[in-house]
Amino acid sequence: MVKNIIFDIGGIIFDDDNIVISNMMGEDCTEICRKIYSGLRNCTLGNLEVKDYIETFKGDKDYEKIKYILSSDNFSKSYPLIKDNYEYIKGLKEKGYNIYLLSNITKETFKYVSSVIDINGIFNGGIFSYQEHLVKPDPKIFELIVNRYSLNKDETIFFDDRKKNVLAASECGIKSYVFNSVNDVENALNEKKR
Repeated sequence: MVKNIIFDIGGIIFDDDNIVISNMMGEDCTEICRKIYSGLRNCTLGNLEVKDYIETFKGDKDYEKIKYILSSDNFSKSYPLIKDNYEYIKGLKEKGYNIYLLSNITKETFKYVSSVIDINGIFNGGIFSYQEHLVKPDPKIFELIVNRYSLNKDETIFFDDRKKNVLAASECGIKSYVFNSVNDVENALNEKKR
């Protein structure tokens, strides 16, 4: 029986799709996003602040756009809350499930996320890459959440919008699913009831 559900943040609770950024900028930002996200790892590992990362683009033709996209003042537009998914997750908590977060996230993004959702009230805990200096799909981050919160892997399921993270969690013995919509969660919970 499932007692614990672990969720990624980006792509599930907050929309991190390049289309959102393109809409915000009024132009196709696929290449700019690729440029931004290819080097963001040091920030998600907690080794570099986003403001310092932005400065590495000085002299780049897209510097001003990158600065605008990564500005915490614009997170509500570049990384908006997916309200229906958040409400659904709150409903899972009300049904008695223990809900956890496991996210590759920068310190700046975590601060924003914490100002928008009730992390301490809804979630039983979480592991955040910038605090632990570990990122998914490293197996150590999955073992860390299991050990820190004494989770029984047989009673735990994990959702992420990225297949490589789902595969890594599965290899660690956590039943894991690619998240496309809340229907994936419902299907997994119904499957585990059988």
